[in-house]
Amino acid sequence: MKQLFSKVLSPTDIEHRLAVPSEILWAFEFDQARRCADFEVKDKHGQTWEFRCSTRKKDFHPKPVVSKGWRKFVKDKGLQAGDKVIFYKDVEGDSSYKIITMKKVFKLFGEEVWLPS
Repeated sequence: MKQLFSKVLSPTDIEHRLAVPSEILWAFEFDQARRCADFEVKDKHGQTWEFRCSTRKKDFHPKPVVSKGWRKFVKDKGLQAGDKVIFYKDVEGDSSYKIITMKKVFKLFGEEVWLPS
């Protein structure tokens, strides 16, 4: 599994859609006409979640976001601003995706300590 990105969630990520780095667009098979890619992600319990990554249609900077299915995932997982998500892709096998959610527990010697949620 290759880590695509990790992100500490903002209020916008929680309430609307997850903004993702444009550097990871290579990891999705985009429908060029619709400028989106539907994909399935498995969590640590093996549950499958359906998401859609899309980009702006008329903008030089694509600014990709995960929208479809994201709000349900946030609600069902009880995620809040300040929590973290990590996305992975299996680049050698079946091209599957995985997501891990984490909560910040405390700081130890100036380093944040995160635990899977």
